[in-house]
Amino acid sequence: MKCVAGLVVCSMLLAGCNVAGVVERITSPDEVVEARFKPANVGTVVFLDDRRNQINPVRLRREIVDEVTHVLIDEGHMDHMISPRDAMAAARRLDTASSTAGIDAVGRAVGADQVIYIEAVGFRISRNGLAPDPAAAFNIRVIDLNTQERVFPADDAGRGGYPMQVTLSREKLAELSGGADAARLRGALAKRAGDQIARLFVDTAYAANGERLIDIEEGQ
Repeated sequence: MKCVAGLVVCSMLLAGCNVAGVVERITSPDEVVEARFKPANVGTVVFLDDRRNQINPVRLRREIVDEVTHVLIDEGHMDHMISPRDAMAAARRLDTASSTAGIDAVGRAVGADQVIYIEAVGFRISRNGLAPDPAAAFNIRVIDLNTQERVFPADDAGRGGYPMQVTLSREKLAELSGGADAARLRGALAKRAGDQIARLFVDTAYAANGERLIDIEEGQ
């Protein structure tokens, strides 16, 4: 038995940093990335404003707001979410040839007390038209319709909201067969954008190996 123990110790010493790394991963606690802002749990609608027509086809806009809404319900435990598609329909009804409906008007049209407003700044799948380089940019605000005040971000030094940039990882690009299919790239970027926007408003837990935990409350 002593010989066996000695071999084990020698093996660990030879492994050096590799063993230390394994032990660290095993013993490291889960990391929780806290929400930037916790919206009030009131009637809330997610509205994507793409006045410059950055995101096409239009169904991608629906996919983004649907994803934000689903994450807020499932992981943010917000019980009064309103269909974002209702808000999109309301905006179409309220817009005129000479003016665009305001955020408050769209929110009230669907009975919301609060609007998570997403302004589309950019949405591309390639920088040069050749190599895949998906990226999207947004400005995010949360508006309390009862007070008609912006509650997030509290102070953005004059900018249009909380700026967010979204990209796809190299692993995701490889999964999409090198990004040859433009439609699949757009769909993946839209889903990623919706997920990342939602995570501004929910605590997100990650295991020591970097994998995201599904629900930090259930996982505790």
